[in-house]
Amino acid sequence: MKITVTRLADLRRGDVLLALDGKRYAKRLVVDQELGPIGAGSTVRGVRFETPAGSGIEWVFYPGQMDGRRMDIERN
Repeated sequence: MKITVTRLADLRRGDVLLALDGKRYAKRLVVDQELGPIGAGSTVRGVRFETPAGSGIEWVFYPGQMDGRRMDIERN
């Protein structure tokens, strides 16, 4: 099912981010960890994505940057 959310707290593990503010992503971004501390003992909260194939970059989105933006996702 395809849905649109505007808060990172609405993302669930396994969701696939298809587009951000109408711009489609070239690589599949799959939620690995729902909104929570980005590391043990950290007070910083974010959503961690699986690293796309061929990318050495760790993908983490933060509420201050993403909340309020339109995220089109696919959820099983």
